[in-house]
Amino acid sequence: MTMVSSASEKKKRSILNKKEILAYLKESGLSPNKAYGQHFLISQKYIEAIVTAISPQPDDCILEIGPGPGILTAPLSRLVKKLICVEIDAGFSRILAEQFAAMTQVTIVHDDFLKVAPVDECTRIVGNLPYNVSSQIIFRVAKHYTALQCFFLIQKEMAARLIALPGSAMYSAFTVGVQLYFDVHKLFDIPPHAFYPAPKVHSTFVKLIRKKDIPLQDNEKEIFEQLVATAFWARRKMLKTALKRSPYGTYDESFIESAFDALGFDPKVRGEELSLQDFIALAQYCALHDKR
Repeated sequence: MTMVSSASEKKKRSILNKKEILAYLKESGLSPNKAYGQHFLISQKYIEAIVTAISPQPDDCILEIGPGPGILTAPLSRLVKKLICVEIDAGFSRILAEQFAAMTQVTIVHDDFLKVAPVDECTRIVGNLPYNVSSQIIFRVAKHYTALQCFFLIQKEMAARLIALPGSAMYSAFTVGVQLYFDVHKLFDIPPHAFYPAPKVHSTFVKLIRKKDIPLQDNEKEIFEQLVATAFWARRKMLKTALKRSPYGTYDESFIESAFDALGFDPKVRGEELSLQDFIALAQYCALHDKR
């Protein structure tokens, strides 16, 4: 008689419950490291929800950032062709290497994700990101990776910034910078008690879908970043004032007036009121017409 297990059955068998996770940490002599901002998801309900949302496929190569004790690593490893895990913590890297030694599809890399060379082959990127470096990690993924889908567990406030609209309090340089590369979708919130240790804030699980085309050349991207930084450096000031005084690069008044007239910008517009498409158009205009 042949036994055939479905992907969902395999996934459920490989997911530990809270008691098992805490016992595993105790037996391994490991605990969350405050320096790395570690808060481990221990709710079986949310672990299953995350794996379901990721919907790993048999031909996927997934890059997991900061796997910690392997809470997501275990179920993902049984559902994909390849799983590459980058872990900065030496203790967890050692335990993960031992735990998955027999699984040739799993590679454990002991390194800082912000410093390790990009992994070109990954099709999806997953991570429960430390709050203190989440924005840096997301920007690095945006600029140096090509994975079509990313799934991140981040601070709820940061998720709000990712999906904020122009003119809102949460709209920021981070919003515009990430939205240049990704369409961002909020999936669900996760309360503090679902983690060990419990953080002081709520978390949100988000999905980032990479845009097929970015309408900026490399030199235009550099200008785009300078303009966005300028706009939010003085977000309450009129944009033309910020452009004349910015530490990121200044423009003379006649050029600013020409640009605003050509693009149809209100002379009194503030940088925080510009949409992503406005910033793109301004960057393209500056790249084409500025002769500094």
